[in-house]
Amino acid sequence: MMNISLRATDNINDNASTSIQKGFGNDSTPEGFILQLTYRETTFEITFTCVILTIAFFGCIGNLATIGKIVYDPKYHKPTFAVIGQLALADFLSVTVLTFDNMTNFSKFLPEFTVFRDIFQLSSFFHVCLLSAVRYLITVHPLQSRQHLTVKSMCLCSLTIWISSGVVIIGLIYTAEAVPKIYVLTIYLIFNVLILLIVCSVVALLHVKKIRTLQNSLSVTEQSQRRMNIVVTVIISIFVLYQLFIVAGKIIFTFSDQLIGYYLIYGFVIIGSLNFSCNPYILFLSQII
Repeated sequence: MMNISLRATDNINDNASTSIQKGFGNDSTPEGFILQLTYRETTFEITFTCVILTIAFFGCIGNLATIGKIVYDPKYHKPTFAVIGQLALADFLSVTVLTFDNMTNFSKFLPEFTVFRDIFQLSSFFHVCLLSAVRYLITVHPLQSRQHLTVKSMCLCSLTIWISSGVVIIGLIYTAEAVPKIYVLTIYLIFNVLILLIVCSVVALLHVKKIRTLQNSLSVTEQSQRRMNIVVTVIISIFVLYQLFIVAGKIIFTFSDQLIGYYLIYGFVIIGSLNFSCNPYILFLSQII
């Protein structure tokens, strides 16, 4: 997720650009300023581009529909749906920026574009944790939740997440610039592994505690619990795959044959697009809340 190597060293896409991004021209020429697709030459690349754009399209539509439904339908003006709406906003921005960043040469002209990508993605991950915490509190501590969990408080929590994400990403970028280049990869890997552990631990532990509480409730069937388990499993699995692709790609580009890393980019983009596109469908439209 995090690209602390924005200025300090090359990231996955930067390393691949010399051999994958063909036909962009030199920045000093008019052709170099034309927005172009990255993968457009071979049949495989065209197919890959169509798949990613399709996933991104439905991801954007799903997230926007979720936001619109929550905002304009009063029955969804509840703390849980407020967090889902904020998550949908972060996912919409993430999948949009991720698609432009990886499928076009846009970031070639505006390198700072990747900073926003990292902020949006980190915000999305933390909103997933916030949603897990809210659902846990509403299930396990319903009386206290009615007093303290309000739409306003959820919006304030979301605002805190956005600000914190920006501070963390910008802080790590400047940290990477200040330390010797040899340590940048270590910082990069430590950060991504920490995000992986934090998100997985929070979501999994709160879900397990919630399920144990629901087992004592006669109003919740085994089928409902099974569906909840499936939802959490899907969310965690896609997130873990996405983080692993990032870490593996960086390691391979640094220490191994970069040609192998180029193929990892395809998996990285697909999993990333799915990661930020599937949440509205499995959390809101499927009505498993």
